[in-house]
Amino acid sequence: MIRAIVNGDDFGISAEVNEAIVESFEKGFITNTTLMVNMPFADEAVELAKKNGFSEAVGLHLNLTSGYPLTKHIRREKRFCRKDGSFNAYFQKHTASRLFIGRRESRAVSEEIEAQIRKYFSYGLPEKHLDSHHHVHTDRSVIGLLLPLMARYGFRSVRLSRNLFLKMSIPKRIYKSSYNKRLKRCGYTTADYFGSYRDLSAMNGSVKDDSLIEVMVHPMYDGGGVLVDTNTPMRNVRELLDSLHAVPQPYYPI
Repeated sequence: MIRAIVNGDDFGISAEVNEAIVESFEKGFITNTTLMVNMPFADEAVELAKKNGFSEAVGLHLNLTSGYPLTKHIRREKRFCRKDGSFNAYFQKHTASRLFIGRRESRAVSEEIEAQIRKYFSYGLPEKHLDSHHHVHTDRSVIGLLLPLMARYGFRSVRLSRNLFLKMSIPKRIYKSSYNKRLKRCGYTTADYFGSYRDLSAMNGSVKDDSLIEVMVHPMYDGGGVLVDTNTPMRNVRELLDSLHAVPQPYYPI
């Protein structure tokens, strides 16, 4: 039996995405979502989660690339923020920065991560699960700062580095495997596989039986008001999982 977590990323980024995530829960398209606490519609997102009965399924979507940071020191770092203080995503787009950042940058990033964690817990959300926007939590320059904070604040589960993906260079495959093993050595609950709808489609049913998979989706509406995962109708995601006889897994098992 394959168990499936379907996570709606980017909760709180906009009113439209919030609405799409609520509808995705109502229709059974997703089992979980993760919240961008630094974005303008985060408060609204939490209110909607509590009103619609899925607050227990809301994790933290750590964000170091979009919107404005919660703290001031990172705004001075050119590889992270523009002159107006908003995130510029520079570090995430350059391999060198994803691997190494300086001491001052590290202190600023650590401060920002902790601020986002503290804001997440201020909402009273119980899931204690973490993933990230643009997968920044899988970057070498970030994970060493993040793990001690996750331990301090009692996180229980974390998203894998993407491994539900066939076309991957050998160095990338080695890094991802090493990273995922590190998470498990640290005692965090993870899925066995993680990827997008397209990744899962490309696997052609080769996911091992008795596996827990996490599928990342980005609920929104297309021009015609249809609920989609970016460009793919959300019903297609559900149909693919049904074809694999995947059983929805509400929340990460503790």
